Amino acid sequence: MPYWIHSAPADYDGMRECARAGRCSDPRIDTAGGKTTRLPALTPRAFCDSCRGAIARALDALPMLFVRVHMELGGIRGEAGGPVVSVSKSAPVPLSLQADELIRLILATLVSWEERVRTVARLSELDTATSRRRRDGAVLTQAYTILAAHLDALLALEPEPMIRDGELVELGGADAGLDVLYLAWRCEALLTETTKAARHLGGIPCQCGFCELYEVLVDGQFAGAKCRQCGADYTAETYKDLTDEQAAPIKKTGARRRGVLVAAGDDIDARRA
Repeated sequence: MPYWIHSAPADYDGMRECARAGRCSDPRIDTAGGKTTRLPALTPRAFCDSCRGAIARALDALPMLFVRVHMELGGIRGEAGGPVVSVSKSAPVPLSLQADELIRLILATLVSWEERVRTVARLSELDTATSRRRRDGAVLTQAYTILAAHLDALLALEPEPMIRDGELVELGGADAGLDVLYLAWRCEALLTETTKAARHLGGIPCQCGFCELYEVLVDGQFAGAKCRQCGADYTAETYKDLTDEQAAPIKKTGARRRGVLVAAGDDIDARRA
C-alpha cells in the first residue's frame, strides 16, 4: 500500500500491478505499435486472485515436497552380512548437499515468515531457542499450519527489516508470496519435475494467418497462447474469443457433409458437389 494512500491523488483508484509481474497467472494484453505485450493484472492487493490461488497451492504442496527432498539426503541402510568397511569418526556428509541446503533454506524462510504472522495475528511468540532443538518435520509442520491458516495476513504484511543472507532488507507480503512460490519451484527442480514443452494448438490460425499458436502455461494451468510467427499473445479469454470467432462462420452457414446422392446443381462430370 503506498505511503501516501491517505492523501492519494485524484486519479488513484487503489489498483496496482500484481507482484508476480511477468509471471502473473491472469495477465492483461496490451497492444501497441502492432505488438502485443503481457502485463500483470491490476489488483488492490499484492497479488491478483489467480496468483493468490497459485501461492495457496504451492504452500499446500510444500509439506509433501519437503518430505521428498528429505528423502534425497539418503541414509544408512546397510545390509546384514555385508562387507565390513572402515569409516571416519567424523560425521558423515549427506549424500545430497543440494537437498541439505534446500531443507535449511525452506525451514529458515518459513520460520521467519511464521514469526511475522504470529505478531500481526496476535499469537504466542515463537521461542527461537527452543525451536532450534526441534526436529525438521516438527518445525515445518508448525510453520505450515500457521501460514496456511493466515495466508491473507501473510500476503498483506507491511515491509519490515528481515535478515536474508546475512543482510538486513525490507520485506513484506509480496516478498512472502514470491518466497513460497520460489521454494516450491526449487523443490520441483531438485526432484527433476520439469514442465512439459508447450503444446502446439494446431488448426487454430493466429490473426496473422499462420497456425503457429502454442499454449502458455502458468503453474501448470492453461493461461493463453502465443504465436511463434508474429509474437502475438492471447490470454485464456482472448484465445477463447479467437476460437469462437473462427467457429462462427461455420455455425452460421450450417455447413455439413452431404451423402453421395446427386443434388441439383452438382457437376456430375467433375464429381464436385
